[in-house]
Amino acid sequence: MMVQKEFIVKSRLHHGSTTLDLTIPSDVVKSKGINPGDVFRLVTKEEEGNLVLQYERVYKTKV
Repeated sequence: MMVQKEFIVKSRLHHGSTTLDLTIPSDVVKSKGINPGDVFRLVTKEEEGNLVLQYERVYKTKV
């Protein structure tokens, strides 16, 4: 069974473009082994009027 944790993150302007960045909390980075260069697929959906952003790692870089 997968344990679900909840974090609050803030979107930030990506300097020099119109995209936004979301920060992955360091607890998640460490516990899930996320590295710079890992690639994620983003799925957007609406559930009960709320925007849901779902990320799935599709490529893990070797450290």
